[in-house]
Amino acid sequence: MSRSDRLHVVLCTDGVFPQAMGGMQRHSRLLAEHLARTGRVSLTVIHPHQAPIFDPALGINEVPVADIDTTKLYLRELWRYSGRVAAELHRLQPDIILAQGFTVWQDIEAFRDRLIIHPHGLEMFQMLGRRERLMGLPFRLVLRYLVRRSKGVISLGGKLTTILQALVRGTTTQVVVLPNAVDVVEAGLMDEQDHRPLRLLFVGRFAFNKGIDVLMAVAHRLEQEGRTGDVQFQLVGDGLVLPTRFEGMPTVVLEAMARSRPIIVSDVGATAELVDATNGFLLPPGDVDELYRAVLSLEYRTPYERHTMGQAGRRKVEERFTWPAVTEQFIQLFRAVAANG
Repeated sequence: MSRSDRLHVVLCTDGVFPQAMGGMQRHSRLLAEHLARTGRVSLTVIHPHQAPIFDPALGINEVPVADIDTTKLYLRELWRYSGRVAAELHRLQPDIILAQGFTVWQDIEAFRDRLIIHPHGLEMFQMLGRRERLMGLPFRLVLRYLVRRSKGVISLGGKLTTILQALVRGTTTQVVVLPNAVDVVEAGLMDEQDHRPLRLLFVGRFAFNKGIDVLMAVAHRLEQEGRTGDVQFQLVGDGLVLPTRFEGMPTVVLEAMARSRPIIVSDVGATAELVDATNGFLLPPGDVDELYRAVLSLEYRTPYERHTMGQAGRRKVEERFTWPAVTEQFIQLFRAVAANG
């Protein structure tokens, strides 16, 4: 396929991993690289870093713009950043615009016929406390404004789809479910040997929203019961535990599944798309007792049962959540939007 025959897709992001940290920033890099490798789109990435940050062999056109000023009001800085992005979009005139987060905001009406917004985890809709919900209100209002002026909006699935469908009700915006993805490796299969103690891995910020306090409460309870020889929480281990209070579709869960590890995770965001009784435990967020019971239940399982759970998770990844499969879904979405734009 010649370059002139390919759709020109512009990916707009406020950061790319590892130059910027975060799930959306990591997604920006991986999606851009996999799209470029297909050779089926002409890809431009607008980002706030000093170019180049991608392998030149991929043929990605990079357009750097000035980054936000983190010392100033964040939401206002996002607005200003989107103005710099808009100026480049007017210059580039792409067929498709894929906006990560709030990167396409200023002058959005000029782009709505070819604009797809990917809001990722929708944390501002999942906050539990009154203070946090008040803090998230401006972000909820802005996101509602944006998605109602786009051609399509991407949901990671699960509870996030319901949230987005409510936001776009009464408009022509289409909600499309496209999951996160992971690179599947051959190594790392879980063996069936009897490991004692059971080692559980926690990956995430040591913050309230990640449920680290719930995990520590369970660890303290196990210590009081004299069970530290049975279960240990550490940096690397035989399974994954993520008692998060709100989430999108955690890449770390996909990575653990791809390595055949059983999962313990809260039922938030789109985690129900990843985990069920065949490959782990899906728990109410913030529930210490449920997490305690799940940890003991996994500890009581035989090595063969844990091995079987891990293999079930890997099969899920291979069937639905590999980067080649998800990249193909993105390309089909781009074509559909271009055809109807």
